Amino acid sequence: MKSTNKKKNSFTIEDFEKGLMLAGYLTPQNEQEIEEVEALKEHDKNISRQKSIVYFKRAVLAAEIVNKLKEEPTFGRVKFQKLVYLCEHACHMNLQDRYLKFTAGPFDNKFMHSINQEFKKQKWYEIEYKQSGGYVKPVYYPSDNFEKYKAYYKRYFGEMNDGIETIIELFRKMATREVELKATIYYCLLEINENNQLINNKTLIENFYKFSESKIQFSETEILNSLDWMNINGVFPSI
Repeated sequence: MKSTNKKKNSFTIEDFEKGLMLAGYLTPQNEQEIEEVEALKEHDKNISRQKSIVYFKRAVLAAEIVNKLKEEPTFGRVKFQKLVYLCEHACHMNLQDRYLKFTAGPFDNKFMHSINQEFKKQKWYEIEYKQSGGYVKPVYYPSDNFEKYKAYYKRYFGEMNDGIETIIELFRKMATREVELKATIYYCLLEINENNQLINNKTLIENFYKFSESKIQFSETEILNSLDWMNINGVFPSI
């Protein structure tokens, strides 16, 4: 026997029209709708401002990393990317969702492809690209406003400077391959925790090799030795 009770549609034509109105496709028809549209616009502005502030803070942190390591022969594009990632975690910036799995480890494509332009825009660094060991390597030179980034750094990261300095010094002389390995382990540990998996050597190794086909270059012994090093040196996520 069919039920005579009709289910009430939770999404009405009024809801649809309101969505179009809030998206700007329909004109508000009364004072309440005008207020709703204005509130949405203000909300979007606040979100945009927050994103701009976060981006600028990340640029300041990246500028500090460059300042400390720009003379190091091992400091190139990949190492720079991984140290930005690790230092952001040292600062508890909670930006894990911006990083994707790339061949050389966790990578925020949008940020890293814009950061050198931001350096030029702020006149913190001039950048030249030179061939080095078969790779094109960015070389950074202090620009007109170089000293200004330091004031921002002190404001944003003064209380976290010890943690940032620890990361920078631990990885200063380290080969890019080793930095990639440890940054990938860090990412995998966070991912294991987020997926509510049991954190042990087995799950780490499984997740590590699933990260990218290129990770087969690292042996299980290398992975576990790096994990031990990270534990000893405090380069470990708060999970």
